[in-house]
Amino acid sequence: MPANFQEWIDRVFGLGIASLFMHPYNRKVWAVPLTQMSYQWIGERVSVVDLERVLKNILLNLDDVSWGPNKTFKFPLYGGTGEIFKRLGKRVSDHILIGQEAVRVDQVKKSVRLANKETITYDFLLNTGPLDLLVLSMLENAPEPVCRAAEDLTHNSVMIAGVGVKGAKPDKKCWMYFPENDCPFYRVTNFHNYSPKNTPSPDRFRALMTETAFSRHAPVNQDTLMEETIDGLVNVSLLEDGEREQIVSRWERRVDYAYPVPCLKRDSALATIQPYLEAADIYSRGRFGGWKYEIGNMDHSLMQGVEWAEMMVQGKAEQIYTL
Repeated sequence: MPANFQEWIDRVFGLGIASLFMHPYNRKVWAVPLTQMSYQWIGERVSVVDLERVLKNILLNLDDVSWGPNKTFKFPLYGGTGEIFKRLGKRVSDHILIGQEAVRVDQVKKSVRLANKETITYDFLLNTGPLDLLVLSMLENAPEPVCRAAEDLTHNSVMIAGVGVKGAKPDKKCWMYFPENDCPFYRVTNFHNYSPKNTPSPDRFRALMTETAFSRHAPVNQDTLMEETIDGLVNVSLLEDGEREQIVSRWERRVDYAYPVPCLKRDSALATIQPYLEAADIYSRGRFGGWKYEIGNMDHSLMQGVEWAEMMVQGKAEQIYTL
């Protein structure tokens, strides 16, 4: 039985693929030592080797394009991914407070205090913010074992750098992964391919979106990251060196909570935190509310909310989020 994610990689893929791609890529994307991660979360998130299938595809000269939950997807023409939730939110806008920071949760009085000193009471509370912040910064008098469990939860952060370039190039790829050390990013998205409205003109411009993970284990210099990103785009041939002068826009955003890391202590931490919260009628779901990367994508998180509502109203058991 592998002791951690790194051992699992070595056993499943062998040292060749592990050293060339799986180790360096996963170190870049998680920004934590792979020996500190479990492997039980993998499911459909990591494609494993099927030797018989590989040989068949080689002999028949077939592309293997059928794996994965996001091999095809839809994307809004205008407004990016957020447009989906803006439109959904309009249906219940009279029940939504926007821009109101919650600062304290009293699980005994069943109340939430906002930064503007207003207090909201509840019967049941659904939290979708970071679970560690809820326990360590917002709850009134959380027990020491629950606090210790919250401290065991690990996450990484991501710097997103967008580069707008004058000049279109034929490239049907949506996104690409980079294990190499000649670029800071682990992924680049051809954002111009998602919608023709993502650039002023799809025939004249392209938009490259990069993601660079960081943590205390793998820090980055945010002051120089944009220039390092552009150098990296040149190094991996997504930009020609002469196209530096064709860059018409640069955009950066820091995302402090990017991925909930499936660390070795995660499951035991959740087994301590979630029952305590639910005994107080507080439920924590979503990417960071539930702290399960394997069911933390947008579609998973949305359905966690649906299933929670059905549980509250109809008594149905949840299927997606389980401990």
